[in-house]
Formats: sequence, C-alpha cells, structure tokens
Amino acid sequence: MNPYIKIDRTKLKLVDGFKIRNTLDDDFVILHGFSTRASHYLPKFYIPQGEWWLDHRFKDELDFFVRAEDTLNELMETLSYHEAREELKKIICLPPPVPPYEVKREAGDGYSLVMVDGKVIRQYIDPEFVFGGHDLVYPYVPKGEIWLDVNMDPTEVPYVLLHEKVERDLMAQGKSYDMAHDFAVASEKELRRNNGVGAYPGEEAHPWKGKTNEELAQEFYFQT
Repeated sequence: MNPYIKIDRTKLKLVDGFKIRNTLDDDFVILHGFSTRASHYLPKFYIPQGEWWLDHRFKDELDFFVRAEDTLNELMETLSYHEAREELKKIICLPPPVPPYEVKREAGDGYSLVMVDGKVIRQYIDPEFVFGGHDLVYPYVPKGEIWLDVNMDPTEVPYVLLHEKVERDLMAQGKSYDMAHDFAVASEKELRRNNGVGAYPGEEAHPWKGKTNEELAQEFYFQT
C-alpha cells in the first residue's frame, strides 16, 4: 500500500456541496479527495487528481477537517476504519467539559428531533459526525433521538432528516447499518427529485449531460 499523502492546501477547493448532492453524489459529505480505488467506500472519481473538495458551508472548520482527515488516513494505514475512528477521537477531541450543544428540540413520530451545534460535537465527542445521526448508529446519541447539525444549509434539512428516519426505522427492524444506509440514500434522492432539485447521471433531467470530468468540476467550484 502506498503511504498516505497529506492534504495539499494549495489544491483545496471550496465547492457547492448542495449542488453535488443534488446532481451527482448524494454521499458527498464535507471533505473528500480524488479516489478511484474500488475498495474505497464510494470512490470520488470525479474530483480532479490531487484536489481536495470542502463544502463551503463548513469553511470556518477547515483547519479541523484537514487535521482530522490527515490523522484518520494515517491511522488507517495500520488499523481498520472503526479502530482508526476510535483512535482519532482520542487524538483530536478536546477534553471535557463539553460545551452546550443542543440548539432546539421537537417531538417527531416515534423519535425526538434535536438540532445540535455539529462543530461542538466534532471538537469534543466525534470528529466524524457530519450532517446528522441517530441513536442506533452513534452511542453518544440518547435513545430515541435523531440529531441534525444546525451548521448545514437549512434547505438541506428535510433531506437529511428523511435519510436519518429511514435508516433508523430499518435498523430498528433488524437491517444492518450498511443496508439501511443504502435504502436511506435512495429515499433521500427521490425526495430531492420530487422537490425539483435532484437529477442524477443517466436520468433524462440530469443537467450535466455530455460534460467531461474537468468541465463537471467547474460546475461545483463555489463562486463567492
């Protein structure tokens, strides 16, 4: 295995993550680099080689995400992902007490929806917490709760909430996380389509037909 190459900040691009999730890759989260390895989880073949893409909504956490990504990938040279993730928490997370992170709470159908400050969660509890999560995946989320990060684009909240609800319901029925996640992604993409913001490669309504990967990248770079 080739040694992990640290992120080159001169090649880091701010991108419109919402647009990527609507038209190309619903599993693009916050920070990703180029990859074509089939053994990688959802390889990001569309990112130009050498570049790293950061969702512009989280640019104020750039230093944190770069450090976390570099550290995690170094750990994964000798550890499994789950082992590396636990070690990452020990290395990255700040010591307690954890500052207040709950922003808003409301009752859902069989669950409590809690809007949290994801920046606090990442810094003190779990560097890998992104967008949302629930009690059947994250042991630090109390029973019966779904957490959503208030730092995401508010327009994205209905899609992430549906994802977490579908995934949680299926896991409660006995499906594994990986299988439940796949169903949740499909449900989320369908809602994006139905709301008129989503269309994906191969579909008649896809807006980027005929573009090369290089031309496609230009559509996602965030223009200030």
